[in-house]
Amino acid sequence: MNNIWELTKFVLQTFALMITDLQYVLLIAVVFILVYRQYVKVQQYEQRVFRLNRINPFMETVTALVYGLGGGVVATIFFIALGVSVSDAGVAYLWLAALLLMLIHPRFLCFAYAGGLVSLVSLITGYPKLNIATLMALVAILHLVEALLIFVDGHHHPSPMYYKHSDGRVVGGFTLQKFWPMPTIALVGASVLSSSMDWQSIAMPDWWPIFQSGLEVPPDYTLIHVLFPLVVALGYSDFVRSELPRTKARRSAGLLFVYSLILLGLAILANSYSGLLILPVIFAPIGHELLIYWGRKREDRREPVFHSDHGVMVLSVYPNSPAEAMGLDAGDVIKSINGAEIPDLPALINELSPWLIDPVFVVENQFRTPTERVVEYKGKVPPLGIVPTPHPKQGFYMQFKEGFLQRKFRQWRAKGK
Repeated sequence: MNNIWELTKFVLQTFALMITDLQYVLLIAVVFILVYRQYVKVQQYEQRVFRLNRINPFMETVTALVYGLGGGVVATIFFIALGVSVSDAGVAYLWLAALLLMLIHPRFLCFAYAGGLVSLVSLITGYPKLNIATLMALVAILHLVEALLIFVDGHHHPSPMYYKHSDGRVVGGFTLQKFWPMPTIALVGASVLSSSMDWQSIAMPDWWPIFQSGLEVPPDYTLIHVLFPLVVALGYSDFVRSELPRTKARRSAGLLFVYSLILLGLAILANSYSGLLILPVIFAPIGHELLIYWGRKREDRREPVFHSDHGVMVLSVYPNSPAEAMGLDAGDVIKSINGAEIPDLPALINELSPWLIDPVFVVENQFRTPTERVVEYKGKVPPLGIVPTPHPKQGFYMQFKEGFLQRKFRQWRAKGK
């Protein structure tokens, strides 16, 4: 128990070093700026498409950093408990592979695909030389932390979006985009001359580390593990049109969590039996791709819910608007105003005349219990301040972005025809 307390103090001291050492502060600042730029893009999209100004990119990034610190603590616990050393994992090759895969499609900027590719090449060719089981464990831990962050924060501030369904209708939905700067502490293995070891060390259990270092230790040298501050960024991107963003994010988080545990289990198994290394290497990209494929297929099969045959459904509300004051939210369908039925958006616009004062709305929402409620607004109603669901035949909707190589391949095929 005393050893655990000593280790905890060392970890806390390393975290303190991270926020007081200029190099680490600059690294955190760089990652902070990169995440901040992503939230600026989200803000610009909402302003450009819907004139919706509700996101403060700086505060979003600060909030994300707080969540990221929590995720970093979880990652640190797993790194240290399992003895996962980044010096054995080929992190530089992992990043290079991820950047190359991003050229095919942005969603391939993922450690599951990059880790699987680098490990497969290493298994076949013997290069690069790395500890494949450790690399797979690193990928599993990062995805496990990502799942936890998605569960607690993935559904906040979803961006309204118009999609074209497979049946040709344009329906409402949301994009879920989150980015977290994550300061964490990893292990780095190093061999030092035994006679020079005059500093204090912490005795670890005999079974530790689970993931043995692949470093060659010369005679008269000793292998040690050093705590190393590290800053990474995690991200989550998804879309939903068949359920509430909170429900979708938490389902995705649960599936990703199970995937991560399976991958971590396979990595531990492969660490003990080298003949099984191919299992986590294959499962990492294929399992992750199946998660995405299943999620998209599920969205295509299910009936979109953000549309209404009678009434005007709210997709989002503007800050400081009458809609916000009345408590209108995504999924609310405005059925009537002061007893006058509202069959569609033109009727709503006509009913919200400049002289309308103290209106009473009847609102229906299939996601709430009871489903129907009455809301009132005291005073004269300026513009209501809602983003309505789209008309089924309107021409504006979102299309998924292609990667550079994917776009070039499509253009090449078009020229060939």
